[in-house]
Amino acid sequence: MSGPPPSASQQKKISDEAQTFWKQWVEAAFPDLDSRAFFLPPVYINRVPMSRQQVAGQDVFVLQPATGQSCQSNQPTVTSSAAPQATKTSPTCVQDSDVRDDAAMQRLFFCLQTMFEENKEVLFGLCQLQFGNYLGEPCYAAAAAQLPRSCNVPPTLPRNWKQGDFDLLLIHRQYGLIVCEVKAFGDNIHELKMSQHDVDKNIRKKLKEAISQLDKAEAMLSHLVSDVTSGLRITKTIVLPNLTSHQVQQAMSCDTQLTQDLCRCLGTTDPADIPGLYLCCDQLSDPKTPCDVSSHVLKELGHWWQRRVAGAGPDSHMTPELYRTLTARFCGPATTVTVPCTSPPRLSVKTLCQAVCCTGECYTSLITLFPEQVHLLNMAPSRVFVAGPPGTGKSVVLLLIGIQWLLCGHDIYIVSTWNGSYAACYMLYQLMLQTVNTRQTSVPIGRPHFLQYDLYGDDDTEVDKALNDLCKAASEGSLYIITDEAGSAYSDNFKTLCKKLKEQVPRLHLWCASFYNGHSPDGWQLEIFTRPLRSPPTVVREVEKDVDISEKGRIHKYSERGVPHHTDGPPVKQVIHRFLDHYCSMLCQNCVMCGREVSSFLHSLRGVPENVLTSTSTTTVSGGSAQGCLQWRDMLVVSEYFSQDSRMIAALKEAGIPVRIIENDDDIEDLAMARSDVVWAMSGDRARGLEKKVVVVVQLDPKYGRLHYMSRCTSQLVIVSDDLQSWREKEISEVLACLHAAKLGT
Repeated sequence: MSGPPPSASQQKKISDEAQTFWKQWVEAAFPDLDSRAFFLPPVYINRVPMSRQQVAGQDVFVLQPATGQSCQSNQPTVTSSAAPQATKTSPTCVQDSDVRDDAAMQRLFFCLQTMFEENKEVLFGLCQLQFGNYLGEPCYAAAAAQLPRSCNVPPTLPRNWKQGDFDLLLIHRQYGLIVCEVKAFGDNIHELKMSQHDVDKNIRKKLKEAISQLDKAEAMLSHLVSDVTSGLRITKTIVLPNLTSHQVQQAMSCDTQLTQDLCRCLGTTDPADIPGLYLCCDQLSDPKTPCDVSSHVLKELGHWWQRRVAGAGPDSHMTPELYRTLTARFCGPATTVTVPCTSPPRLSVKTLCQAVCCTGECYTSLITLFPEQVHLLNMAPSRVFVAGPPGTGKSVVLLLIGIQWLLCGHDIYIVSTWNGSYAACYMLYQLMLQTVNTRQTSVPIGRPHFLQYDLYGDDDTEVDKALNDLCKAASEGSLYIITDEAGSAYSDNFKTLCKKLKEQVPRLHLWCASFYNGHSPDGWQLEIFTRPLRSPPTVVREVEKDVDISEKGRIHKYSERGVPHHTDGPPVKQVIHRFLDHYCSMLCQNCVMCGREVSSFLHSLRGVPENVLTSTSTTTVSGGSAQGCLQWRDMLVVSEYFSQDSRMIAALKEAGIPVRIIENDDDIEDLAMARSDVVWAMSGDRARGLEKKVVVVVQLDPKYGRLHYMSRCTSQLVIVSDDLQSWREKEISEVLACLHAAKLGT
């Protein structure tokens, strides 16, 4: 039997404690909440169409364009693949319309986020918040139930009221609440060969749906805030990202009732005002480059914002205290801000640290490949050389072909050919070893072996040693070799080794990979991967600026994925070493102030401080745990060179960050397998093949270091760079001073 219901005084106590804690949580999670704009989630997460297949006994998610609908789940069906071990399953369906909706929402997200940052607006934006998720976290249910009217369905809403959502809800420090309804119709009308009559008919249909949904959202918002304020301004608007203003006006010109309904919904009495109150593609970025928000777009957005929102002036109801109350309720721990995920449980992402964690998981927690890569594995030719820019699936393919060979009973030799390949090859070895050690089967399987050589220079004695070792390892004329980061622009030793192995081992199976073009041995099938898999676009855009990709052509350029990215990723964090302001004439890697700024940012990625989470003993208020916390082992600091007396490293240690400098191969192995919960600092050249959610790049030259340093990042990239403009100004001033002194001397 349940106990007696709480008294009125107990209810008030629980309610007050809950709201106090929610405010403390929001203040700790968003320390700049009174001075900048925040979006929840901080990155927009897309639904990505893919199917799940079994390749080499592993679950592999295969990215494919959505055609009608594509799926991601659990009912197995046999594929038409030639490989007998490949099976296909279908999880949560992602339809083509879902992909279009996400593209429209993400484009709006980019544009508004950029405008709010430019204008220094103070607000919180919530994307696709379900009505039922407001104060819906189970561990806070007891506290939420004590809020007045919180559990009563407003009479203006239907019984299934919890099924609605806000496409975009803005809680503005001055202007109250703004609700945006987004309709993605219009991007495929040419593909569908729709007549003008059908286009206009569909536009009118979407506008009517938007009006109905906005009215429902307004009623819900009025209800949800009614216990703390009445009369708070609620501004409604419609966003049509794939239609021009002219198309919309043309469609509604013959529908008087629709015009009247739009006037009422958008708060105007003059139909001529309507085109200025909704958003169309005329005011948004190019859908092909949605993150590129130009000054023209910002100007057009600014006009719309002034007409629709700012022109009415500040809302007197929105006091600083009310703003904090609303953000605590809508953005605090009791409300769930969900994002799409491939498997349960649902994921709530509010803070940057959770977004960084979620982004990294999207790109690395599942084995993900493109169809052509799965086809290559299924065909399994004997000798393959895989080339392509970082993060395109080369190492994953090597891992899977190695596991496939192991399951067939063959011993595998993972060969590191120089010190820059050690980390990548050692990690492949450990992953294959884990597969062998955890595999429960009555059928004998092979064993992986790790070998290390130095084929980087001109000395061919290492070639002879490697050839001798590997030929001895051949079993009845068969030999199975994997090598990552193979080959060198400065030596043909690797090609020589491959040629001699091919001559001496009749059934040689050797798969290898490299960033660089032109390293493929003669007689090897060349495969080029250029579609990015491991890093979000924010990272890829930085990596592809490297001169080896952008100018010299030594590495193939990235190509379009053909399917959506999981997310654009967290914005790159820039730390500029202004040596005059930092009282430091040295480069950034030895700057204490840069080290302190990096330390502060890394600490912020560790989540809401524990003292806030445990600030109250009332379990109905503070129940639950922090989601998406990063560990120190998720972070890496790379530069051209770090010494033990580096001032930046000292600053990180002083800030309580457990940072260690890589000194030997044992440290590389620790880093590769993430054994120690520390932040490793290392030379970027030895970081090849590794991946971390957070990578701090201490950059000495803006053109170089991107390839091997930045490409290690799967989520949050931090770039510490010198203020080259200040250096130039300093050099010019020094030259002028010398000329002036010389003139005085004459």
